[in-house]
Amino acid sequence: MVANLSVSQHSDVPIYRQIVTQLTFMIEMGQLRDGERLPGSRLLADNLGINRNTVAHAYADLRDQGLVEARGRNGMVVVGGERARSASRIRDRAREILQAAARECAELGLAPSDVRELVLDLAARAADSAPRVSFVECNADRAHYFADELEKHLDIGVKPLVLGDFDPAVERPDLVLTTFFHLAEVRGLLRGPSTDVIAIVVAPHVQTLLQIAQVPKNRTVGLWYSTEDQAASIRDSLAQAGVTNTRVLTGADAGADTGADADTDADDERLDGVDLVVVPSEMPGLRRRLEGRVRVIEFGNVLDAASIRMVREVVRDLQVARR
Repeated sequence: MVANLSVSQHSDVPIYRQIVTQLTFMIEMGQLRDGERLPGSRLLADNLGINRNTVAHAYADLRDQGLVEARGRNGMVVVGGERARSASRIRDRAREILQAAARECAELGLAPSDVRELVLDLAARAADSAPRVSFVECNADRAHYFADELEKHLDIGVKPLVLGDFDPAVERPDLVLTTFFHLAEVRGLLRGPSTDVIAIVVAPHVQTLLQIAQVPKNRTVGLWYSTEDQAASIRDSLAQAGVTNTRVLTGADAGADTGADADTDADDERLDGVDLVVVPSEMPGLRRRLEGRVRVIEFGNVLDAASIRMVREVVRDLQVARR
C-alpha cells in the first residue's frame, strides 16, 4: 500500500507533512490496518528520493498522534486505525455542520470572507472557554483509549499523556484525569494552583481490590503485564493500598498474546504459590492461556458510568468558572 505514496519537491507543504498526510489518510481509509508494518525509514527515503531524517520526522509525528508505534526489530507498526477512522468521522460530521451553516450565511448575503471571519472568531471563543483536559496513564494504548472515550462523552478534546514521556513544566492543563493506581504520582507531577487532578474508573478499581483482598496474606497475587515496568507500577500502587503479597510475573514471553502453544512448564513454574493473577484487559490471549490453572482477573480498564458523570460535572463547573 505504501508503494502508492508520493511527494512533491516543489510544493509549499513540507515533505514530511506530505508523508504524514498521506499515511494518515491510508490508515483512516483502512488501506493500512492495525498490525501492518511501515517500511523502514531508510527504505522509504530511498524509494522517494528524499533524506532519511525527513521520513524519521514523519514517523515521529505519526507516533505522537498515536497512529503508529515502534516495535523493536519490527520497526514502525500501525496501531491507531480505529482511532483515526473515528477522528475522520468526526471531521466529516463537522464539515457537514459547517457546510449547512455556511450555505445559510451565504443566503443571508454574507461574503465568504465575512463567513470565514465569523467562524474563526467563534472557534477561538469556543477554544478559550473549553478547559484543557489531559488523561495520564503509564501505557500509551490505555492513555489513548481513555482520552478517546472521554472525548466522546464530553464533547471536548482530551490530550493523552504517558508517564515519563512528557515535561511536567510544559504540560499545565486545567484538569488532569488518571486512574487510582497513578493518582499520587500524577498529583506530585502536575498539581498546581490552577490544575485539578482527579481519579476515575472507581468502580472497576474497587472491584479489583475486593477480589485481591480475598487472597490470604500468606498466598501471592501475581501481576502479569506486557512489561515489567507496568507490572511494577501496579505492584507499587497496591502496596500504597496495603496490599503487599504481590509478585511481578512478567517474563521474556509475558507480552506474547498466545494460547495453547505457550511454554506450559515455564508458566507452571512462574505460577507456583500464586492464588490469583491480575492481567490487563488488552491481553485477552494471556487470560485464555492462564485460565484453568489459576484464578485470573482483568484489571478494570473500562470507563464506567459513574466516572463519566463525575468528569462531566467537573468540566461543566470549569466552563462556568471561565465565563
